[in-house]
Amino acid sequence: VFKPGESLREHSLSKRYGVSRSPVRDALLQLTQEGLLVATPNCGVRVGSPLDDEIQPLVRDLRIRIELFSMDRILKTLTPEVLEQLEERLKTNHEACKGKNLADIVKSDMAFHQTLIEMAGNENLLGIWKQVRGYMMLHYERHRNWLESYREHKAIFDAVKQGDKKAARAALKANVR
Repeated sequence: VFKPGESLREHSLSKRYGVSRSPVRDALLQLTQEGLLVATPNCGVRVGSPLDDEIQPLVRDLRIRIELFSMDRILKTLTPEVLEQLEERLKTNHEACKGKNLADIVKSDMAFHQTLIEMAGNENLLGIWKQVRGYMMLHYERHRNWLESYREHKAIFDAVKQGDKKAARAALKANVR
């Protein structure tokens, strides 16, 4: 909705969405911490700009390394709870892909990957991942149909469920590109 570089004001956002300024302030802070917004002292908050073509591959590689590290930790001590959480995220992703609503697809995609990070059990890792993820341009246009995105996530889940580290790593790399 908002263009890169566009200034965002608490007052106008609170009016637009019919909420008080406090939740708007919290949302702006969170989005700034995730790298989607840029805060400048005494100037407010503006929408961040996409990374240039030179830096984008570096950010993608950082995200992959973080997620691979998390997956390796998960696979060392795989529990039914981890599988249950991932399967729930996969079901949500499947519904979103069938519904063809890009906002829902992006949300469910990120929730699946965030679950991988959370289940690794290191909140510092989650904070780093959120920053990196915020800078990454997601290329959903590479899919001919949305169910391709679901199938990529299912391949990750299936490999994790089977405890197949090599297949899980390959599926993750194929998905995050």
